[in-house]
This record gives sequence, structure tokens and C-alpha cells, in this order.
Amino acid sequence: MIKKLIDWIKPNPFDHLLKKMAGENKSRFLIVWNRGLGDIPLGLYALVYRIREFIPHSSITFLTRKDLAEAFLMLDDVNVLIASTWKRGKEACLSDALIEHNLSTNMFDVLLEKPDPTKWFKWQLGTLTPKLTWNNQWDTLCSSFKIDASQTYIGAHIQTETGMHYGYEKNWGLSSWRNLFNRIYEEKKGTILLFGMKKEPAFLMDHVIDLRGLTSLFDMLSLIKNCCRYLIVPDSGVLSMTYYLNIDFPIRVVSLWSDPCQGVLRQAVDSPNRQMKHIPILGKNELIGNIDEKTAFDALFGTT
Repeated sequence: MIKKLIDWIKPNPFDHLLKKMAGENKSRFLIVWNRGLGDIPLGLYALVYRIREFIPHSSITFLTRKDLAEAFLMLDDVNVLIASTWKRGKEACLSDALIEHNLSTNMFDVLLEKPDPTKWFKWQLGTLTPKLTWNNQWDTLCSSFKIDASQTYIGAHIQTETGMHYGYEKNWGLSSWRNLFNRIYEEKKGTILLFGMKKEPAFLMDHVIDLRGLTSLFDMLSLIKNCCRYLIVPDSGVLSMTYYLNIDFPIRVVSLWSDPCQGVLRQAVDSPNRQMKHIPILGKNELIGNIDEKTAFDALFGTT
């Protein structure tokens, strides 16, 4: 408690840095990011916003791994460099990545190798709405997946692929997902579009179209935006990226939670998509496994 109070009272180190850089007329930022997808709208959007508040004409470059690069294109007027050898959860070698692009650290005024959005941007909670810019050209990407417009599609992301990094379970049980998918088909004749990176665990169901590992980020968002009337997800990057798309389109989103003090619930602002209906479900005793499939089904289709 004392540590939290001290953190709250003492000056924000990032703001202090920005004031110093503005005073010295320095404006070239290199920001290293090898963590999660959801942190881009939830943390790095605020980082860019804050830099531009202090230094409006700053040059901001992100250095990141390949699977995250597309997401940074949704932040306005930033540069993105890909470190081709970086992997999530593995130690990232900055010097090798810079050599890959014929760069050195002295080409930038500020190097943020380990940015800390959680501590630096508490001020944004309940105040700043992250907005991810959507390019209308990406709408056509969903057409390559031969989706039947006459069917009812429910997007689902079942695995956050973060393990127990957060100290609690973020993923819903496999049997719950299967029971929910069967109920959706039996009662609504709905087809599931399954999103994710890895084709595990297997879902051998005729009414499940398994797109895991087959879509880019923009493919997935194009399918969600243009083909899915519903989306069900745990607290994940898929939820954050969809929630903060800065464009109006109708969708009903159900999110499943253990800890409501994380992710979009912690941000505590409405989606910029005015047509989105978001229904978060918190597991009893803050355990996602305590959410039953009937509760999820009823929330998804608006019966509660």
C-alpha cells in the first residue's frame, strides 16, 4: 500500500523525460516492443499521445517482432521496423535488430528499450479513449475466405497464448467452448469462425471454421468487422484490437474475465465504435472457469 502511495505521489518519470527532451529540442524516439498485442492500444497509444502532447512534431519509430508489425500501422504517423528474429517470450537482441536495418542508437535522441505503460500512463484510465485507425482497403481482405454472407457467424478467440504470465488463468475451459459451440449450432444454426495463432486444441466440428494460423491481423479484423455479428473472447489482444477500432460497425461482443482490473475494463472508456454492444462476464470468485456456457450463450444472443 505504501509503495502504491509513493508511486502515485512522485513525479511521472516519462513526463519528466519528455519535458527534458522538449527543452533540448530533441524529437527522435525509438521504442522497443516485444510484448503483447493488446498493449498496443492499451498502453502504446497513450505513449504516442503523450509524446505528441509535449513534442508535436516528434518522429516516433517502433522496433518490434513480425507478428505485431501490422498493429502499429493503426497508430497514426509512426514508423515501424521489424526485428525478423524476435519471438514472443524470448530475449530480444537490440543490437542485432539495429544492424539488420543499418541503424545505431545514436541516430535517435531517445531510446525506450523497456517502456512501462502500466506505471507511466495511469492518468489515461477512464479518460483517454484509444483509437485504432482502420483503412477501408482492408475491408476486402475477408473476401478471400469465401464466407457466405447469408449465414450467421460468431467470431471466437479461445486461447490468449499467455500461459500463467498474469498469475491467474485467462483462458476458458476447452469443454466449455465445445459445449457453447454446439449450443450455438443447435439453437441458432450459427457458424463459428475460430481465430488465433495455433491450431491447438483441435475443434473437429462441422459448424466451426478453424482459421487459426491462417489470417494476418488485418485479415482477422476484416472478418470480424464485415462478417461477424457476434464475437466472444477472453481478455486478449483480439478483444482490445476489436474494441478500439475507430470505425462504426454493428457487433455484439461478449468478453470472459477472471480479473476485471485488467485490459479494456481497466481502461474504463467506451469503444469508439458507437454501434458496438459489449457485455463483459466476470467469473465468480474471479475465476474464469466459473462462467458456465449458458451464461455466455445468453449474453451473446441478448436473452439476458
